[in-house]
Amino acid sequence: MRLLLRNPWVLMTLRGKVTFVAGAALAILSVLLGQRDALLLGLLLVFIPLAAAVFVDRSRLKLSCERKVSPSRAAIGAEMTGTLALDRHGKLPVGVLRFEDQVPPALGPRPRFTLQNLAAEWSREVSYTLTGSQRGRFRTGPLLVRVSDPFGMAALDRQFNATSEVMVTPRIVPLDSMGNAGGTGSTGEARPQRLGLSGQDDILVRTYVRGDDVRRIHWRSTARHGELMVRQEEQAWDPSATVLLDSREHAHRGTGPESSFEWAVSLTASLAVHFLGEGYAITLFGADGPLADPQLGDLGKATSRREAITQLTDVTLSGSTDLSRAAEASLRGVGSQMTVAVLGLMSSADAARMVEMQRNQAYAMAWVLDIDGWVNGTGKVDHAFRTVLDDHERAVTVLRDSGWRVVRVTSDMTVDDAWMRMSRMGELL
Repeated sequence: MRLLLRNPWVLMTLRGKVTFVAGAALAILSVLLGQRDALLLGLLLVFIPLAAAVFVDRSRLKLSCERKVSPSRAAIGAEMTGTLALDRHGKLPVGVLRFEDQVPPALGPRPRFTLQNLAAEWSREVSYTLTGSQRGRFRTGPLLVRVSDPFGMAALDRQFNATSEVMVTPRIVPLDSMGNAGGTGSTGEARPQRLGLSGQDDILVRTYVRGDDVRRIHWRSTARHGELMVRQEEQAWDPSATVLLDSREHAHRGTGPESSFEWAVSLTASLAVHFLGEGYAITLFGADGPLADPQLGDLGKATSRREAITQLTDVTLSGSTDLSRAAEASLRGVGSQMTVAVLGLMSSADAARMVEMQRNQAYAMAWVLDIDGWVNGTGKVDHAFRTVLDDHERAVTVLRDSGWRVVRVTSDMTVDDAWMRMSRMGELL
């Protein structure tokens, strides 16, 4: 660590400066008045803060610090533990050490603690709790140290260089399997049922569904299982999905963690993690096109769970006024069997773009936020905004009429509620 200041006057605290000035004034008055006893007291008051400044300046503090935050990635509301391992090496004792770790307000109050140990060498480990209240990347540290004498007459501030990075990810809600959103393979058929037969009859079969070609009925399996079974050609199980987050600033309302945008990010993250867990290859899109972390991957490629969470941690509001860039990027990318969208305020033009994205896809699901519930927290809207909401209603109607499965989301709904409403909307097949 670097010595910041050596001027005794600068090293003195307010208490030390007051004591020094009072002593100097008393010494001068005692000389003028010929009061020897008062002179000795004045000189003592001058000497004490000077001696404290020299003591602090010459303490030669050799202090090392190792820091970590565990876990370094946590969802909003989850607790993290910051740990500081301090080691002091030296030949001379020091006075009081006051520590303060620099922590962003989004992670909680700054931890402060005091150590007083006259030993020349010692080790301490200090832990404190951090709670992420806002999504994003944050940095804790560096650690500030104030060395002071036991009387508080002088102090010297020093600072470490090391910091720790913390990532507060969106709140991810575990979602139940949605039976009506079964995956599709590259041929567009649902994932087949593997029955594990043996011998020459080892063949991929599934239960007969209305509309199957009767020539594909497998009679031996039908007799064995007591229900109609049909031959199912071997297919690659490669379901894929396009997941779109409406990140336009004008499409959302509210500020901070309670805004409609943060709710949309939480739902999108939950959907991404769910579909990845179900075996889907997903690509995440925002209003400006594919989301990507420059350190983790290229644009437009399938996303892993870690990449998805990272991308949605870093996503910010966009100045785009429509969804044209997202739609164009989606159509240029690798085709998928399903589009999943979390949308804010829409216009009829936005709905047309979404219908275009759905082209040649088996399924399309949209959660549309009724953002009037997030307007100033009151739900009150003026006449101009009412016109915008009317166009929003027409856009939702266009989506539904075009085959999209639409769930309207209000400000009092949870992510799990929104998911279950989609799940209860009936069979997709």
